[in-house]
Amino acid sequence: MMSTKAKMLWFSIVFLLFVTNPVKAANDSTDFRFGFKVGSGITYLTHHHLYMLGKSKVTFTLGFLGEYHLNDWLAARMSVEYTHKGGGFLDPRILYAKDDPMMGIPQLHKTLYATNLTIHTIEIPVTAKFMFPVKSNTLRPFFVAGPSFGYNFHARADNYYLWEFDQAPNDLLDETSDFVTDKIKSWNISVYSGIGTEIHTSKRLIYEIGLNFRLGMTYEDDFFYTLYHKYSSISTLVYIALKF
Repeated sequence: MMSTKAKMLWFSIVFLLFVTNPVKAANDSTDFRFGFKVGSGITYLTHHHLYMLGKSKVTFTLGFLGEYHLNDWLAARMSVEYTHKGGGFLDPRILYAKDDPMMGIPQLHKTLYATNLTIHTIEIPVTAKFMFPVKSNTLRPFFVAGPSFGYNFHARADNYYLWEFDQAPNDLLDETSDFVTDKIKSWNISVYSGIGTEIHTSKRLIYEIGLNFRLGMTYEDDFFYTLYHKYSSISTLVYIALKF
C-alpha cells in the first residue's frame, strides 16, 4: 500500500501532467519564467481544524519560484520557500506533560504561564496558475491552487514563567527558550491557494503581488501526552515577487 505522502506526490505529478497538456500558443506568455518572492503575514494553530489555539503570530516568507506558461491563461508553477509557523500565548500543555520539569518548580512557586511556538519550515508548493481574462496589457490577475509539501527542520518554544509570591502575585519575571524539534513532525502536507496580479513593465521583467493561504492537512505535533494532541497550522501571507 502506498503511504499518504507517496499518494499526494503521485497526485501532484499527474495533476501537473494533466494541466500541462494543452498546446502552447505562440506569444510571449508561453515560456518559462523564474523569480524571487518575499512576504509577511500571520500564522496560528488550530485543534482538529475546529478552533484556534492561543493567538496568531507574525510570520514571513522568502524563496524563489519557477513557472511554465502553456498558453494565455494557464501555467504550471512550483516554488521553494522558507517560512515559519506556530502560535503565540499557547497553553503550555500543548508541548509539555503535567509532570514535565519545564512546567515549573512548585517548591519555588515558579509556574509556566504561556508558550510561544515557532516552527521553521521549507515549503514546496506545486500549483496550477489560472489567468483571468482581462484586456489590460499591464495587469494580469490570476488564481493558484495545489498541494504544498513542507519539511519542519527546527522548532523553538519561548516559555514565560510566573513567580507567585504574596509580595508580588502573578508577576512575569522569567523567560526561557526550549528547542522542541523532537516534538514536531518533520513532514507535512497542505492545501495551498492564492490570488494576485502580474504587473508587466517590460518584455521580460514582471512584478507580482499576491495573497497566499496555506491550510495544513496533516498534524504538526509528534508528542501525544499533551492536552491538545493533533493540532495543525494555518497561514495567510501577502507577498511581492520579481520575475524574469
